[in-house]
Amino acid sequence: MSNAKPRQRGDFKPKLIALSVAACFSLSTAQSLANPTGGTVSSGSASFASSGNTLTITNSANAIINRDTTDYNFNFAVNPSFHLGNNVFSLSAGIQRTLRRDSQDPIHMNQNLFRQYVYLSTSSFYNWLSLKGYAIHESGPFTQSNLRSRDLAGALEFSVGRPWGKTALITGWGARDEQFSPLIREFYYTSTYAGIERQFSQNFHLRAVGEYLRSWRVEEQKFAIAQAFRPAANIDYRIGHNWDVEASFAYSRNMGFHLYDAVESGFSVSYAMPVGRTFEENGQKLPLRYPIRFSAGLQQETFFNFSGGNKSQQFRPFIRISLF
Repeated sequence: MSNAKPRQRGDFKPKLIALSVAACFSLSTAQSLANPTGGTVSSGSASFASSGNTLTITNSANAIINRDTTDYNFNFAVNPSFHLGNNVFSLSAGIQRTLRRDSQDPIHMNQNLFRQYVYLSTSSFYNWLSLKGYAIHESGPFTQSNLRSRDLAGALEFSVGRPWGKTALITGWGARDEQFSPLIREFYYTSTYAGIERQFSQNFHLRAVGEYLRSWRVEEQKFAIAQAFRPAANIDYRIGHNWDVEASFAYSRNMGFHLYDAVESGFSVSYAMPVGRTFEENGQKLPLRYPIRFSAGLQQETFFNFSGGNKSQQFRPFIRISLF
């Protein structure tokens, strides 16, 4: 008996199209919501002039300014399931508190956020169609200014194929809307995608999709629109009951201009170590297992058309520990 939550695949996440729409607001001198007050310039050149909560940045074309942000997350969730005829609906609903702190730009980055979320997955309807999705609301004030943000996100994915089959057609749609107040700032984008999932064996799984993204950004009386096409693939291979190897690749091609076209890839190796105990009910002893997963890997992204210096490629090693 186990309370392990199934791993979610294909979650809807922000993509590199945000860079394209943000680039439409590049100015030689800019005042905006979330720019470093004295950050480190890793590519190009930039100077900073602060007056109270107002920041003026003078930068060269294609400048890259570093930040150093740490998020501290605390969350609680319940995972009920219910039946409708022969179909099963599984939910994961909860709340999350995030304390965001930045050592280089505390005025524009330090924030206390409160999130409410719900995830849904179903069994197969009529042995053909299953779905999964989520809805998220997050908001909170900045700690060193009078600003606050509100973020809404949601997605729904359909899978068409026999539960016992090896191949399924997948398609989905998602959206995100982030606003800041009392300033007029908004970032909104949608994602539409379709592809296939292939189960070559019990241990070997492939997912490949083609994704079309549209993004809008508003600042006061200015606005910008960007589109991008993003093919991506993910391979997952399990070794025995405890080890898992995962690799991913994605190519982002912007429709308007190609300065921020990019290639992303990564891999990870994880090990699941169940911690067990015995639970006794009505005189019967039942074994319970609580999985703990250790993961490590490397991610990279390359902006092969970027002309802002030697920072067009980045590598990010990571270590993750998942409890229960």
